[in-house]
Amino acid sequence: MSHNKQFPNSIYNEFRTVEILVNSPYTTGRTDAFVIAWVKSERQVRRIFSYLIYQYPIFEKKDVPSIIQTIASNNNLYFNDFIDKFNRLYPKTYKDIIGSSYDLLKADLDGINSFRNKIFHGQPTGHSLTARQLCNEIEKIQRWCFEVAKKMQIEIGYDGFTRNSFRKSTNENFASDYKLQIKSVDELSAFLTKRKARHRYTTSASKVEIKNK
Repeated sequence: MSHNKQFPNSIYNEFRTVEILVNSPYTTGRTDAFVIAWVKSERQVRRIFSYLIYQYPIFEKKDVPSIIQTIASNNNLYFNDFIDKFNRLYPKTYKDIIGSSYDLLKADLDGINSFRNKIFHGQPTGHSLTARQLCNEIEKIQRWCFEVAKKMQIEIGYDGFTRNSFRKSTNENFASDYKLQIKSVDELSAFLTKRKARHRYTTSASKVEIKNK
């Protein structure tokens, strides 16, 4: 299912705001950059999952609003859940696709999760993070997003940042090798509500811009 396409510049454009905030003179610049970077990482895995779902032959443009509503109405779907659902559908897992760097990259994000909820809500983290340390955490998020974008672009033809995740692959049989064949929005809903990931990120920020525009 690999697609030999040049890695697009969409991710560099996506993180331009983060870079501006990191380098800004404002006191909250790095904190704001952290929040934005994390939201982008959550949105990326959701868009990749949306792209995967849209490859089912049964789904067409007229079904997009229903798919969006189905995903949005499942309030317990977060970062790890979208990775888990991808792994349950696609022949290869995230780890298979990302390769040897996956464990370290994912461990970095799991570590960030231990204090990022408090940052989101302006609470003390207990980690006494300096500006430099916060920048390091932002860089970890960026490394994850860059690697996922690069490897997913090669593997499935979509990086999770290019606008409109509801697009069809040039391979009409793309979904034929999926581990599960979903044939309706109702079946999609049932799939989403079943066997969620054990560890999930629970900030409401993951619901930002659910329309995948």
